[in-house]
Amino acid sequence: MSDARGPSTIRDVAALAGVSVTTVSNFFNHPERMTATTRDRVGAAVASLGFSPSDAARSLRRGRSTVVGYISFELASARTPAITTAMGDRLAQAGMHLLSAVDGGDPARERAYLELFERQRVAGLVITPVTDLEPELARLRRAGLRSVLSAQRATSPEQPSVSIDHRHGGRLAAEHLLATGRRRLAFVTDTLELHQVSERFQGAMAAVAEHPDATLEVVTCPERSVAGGEDAAAQLLRRPSTSRPEGVFCVNDLVALGLCGGLRHAVSVPQDMGVVGYDDIEFARLGAVPLTTVSSPQERLGVAVAELLLAEIASGGAPDDEPRPRQVELEPRLVVRASTTAAP
Repeated sequence: MSDARGPSTIRDVAALAGVSVTTVSNFFNHPERMTATTRDRVGAAVASLGFSPSDAARSLRRGRSTVVGYISFELASARTPAITTAMGDRLAQAGMHLLSAVDGGDPARERAYLELFERQRVAGLVITPVTDLEPELARLRRAGLRSVLSAQRATSPEQPSVSIDHRHGGRLAAEHLLATGRRRLAFVTDTLELHQVSERFQGAMAAVAEHPDATLEVVTCPERSVAGGEDAAAQLLRRPSTSRPEGVFCVNDLVALGLCGGLRHAVSVPQDMGVVGYDDIEFARLGAVPLTTVSSPQERLGVAVAELLLAEIASGGAPDDEPRPRQVELEPRLVVRASTTAAP
């Protein structure tokens, strides 16, 4: 029951049950992570104090902003809206609000947004980084500002992160093209400097290295968009047919769809050239030639990021009596469709 001080808080429940605030948060959000004994103890404390999850949201917000700052490097990526929506919905369940900032891949803008959110004293930060921000995030963590890296695994065990195994995704794409008998492969991208893109390329390279008769070249397009894929198609069509790749792995589905569209009057997909995308956006299965792609769990990533950040905020940096993973890595999977099903 609440007393004259007002409604009970998550810390009141934790104190009565003799557990951490993270454990109380898990009682409402991840009860499967708890032992039956701990679950019963927390449940008894919740019942005794008349505590509800809405009170948990209030305790998360006590003395700080209700805003979570999110810094990403692009909105053009077809997967960004799905991640952002899933993250925002999960935070909203805890009474929090997500405020997004796009740095366009510019390290100076990334740093400026980080400083802006610090000055605004946001409740927490989610960052899809362009540069190595972990030393700065460690400083902010010591000052009480919690953060989670999104779509990139942290190097420090103290820095929470949720990532996708893009190296494995790149390997899946290349292995599939190789399994259909294709040996001259290409990777189409605008850059190899972004961590996620580099990991996809490295995974593909590892698969190709296992086949002495196979090669993998990089074809550079101006941007990760349909127009970028059309530009890559024009580059390939200027080559003699005997020097074109037999299989192409594109950095994302938008580039792959643009490539297929740009090739359609001169090259048959998949008979002359197999094409694999990445992300498995909705339009991947709706093209004139349905696109084989590597599916990344976008909604799961957004939810996992939000839940990890909420647990970090709730704990306030206190040690956990039931340690939780701070680096979560999700697995992509290959989705085979008509753009690769016939070998050359």
